[in-house]
Amino acid sequence: MLLGVGGVGKTTLVYRLLGLSAVPQVTLRPGLYKLYLADGRVVELLDVPGQHAAEVAQYAARRMTQFFDRALLMYDVTQADTLYALGEVLDALCYYGGCLAAGEIAVVGNKRDLAEEYGYMVENTLLPYPTFYISAAKDPPEQLAKIVA
Repeated sequence: MLLGVGGVGKTTLVYRLLGLSAVPQVTLRPGLYKLYLADGRVVELLDVPGQHAAEVAQYAARRMTQFFDRALLMYDVTQADTLYALGEVLDALCYYGGCLAAGEIAVVGNKRDLAEEYGYMVENTLLPYPTFYISAAKDPPEQLAKIVA
């Protein structure tokens, strides 16, 4: 499950992984996508909509126990508020009954290319989970798939 507030690049990541050339629009409904990894495994990705942490958590908590066992928490490395929102998402997720164990969570800092251009990057010093820094729009899909795997 891909979690994060709006505009952090969740749908862009999914489109790149699937090889879609369309430019993603604002996600208004959840999207479920199948990703076929090089090692033969199939991963189902749920792209959760939501502009605010509470709405992301409410939707995710309802779906999590049904099908999903892991979460990639995404934020925009050029906007600190999107990282802080992940803490709110996790708190709200537990409140709504969808707590995750530490081994089921990874953090993805997206838009690394923009951070390099701006000369400013917000690193994850907030959440105690493995963190990967990517550019969903520019990194090779094979590299992005390793994070999902």
